[in-house]
Amino acid sequence: MVTELDEEWIELIEEAFNLGISIQEIRQFLKNNEEKSS
Repeated sequence: MVTELDEEWIELIEEAFNLGISIQEIRQFLKNNEEKSS
């Protein structure tokens, strides 16, 4: 089941790809965010 939040993330990631941001950069960003929030 895809939630609205998931759809927003999917759109953001697709936009990032269009801007030339690599999946490694996205993963690093997500990892950094998890560390800050915990």
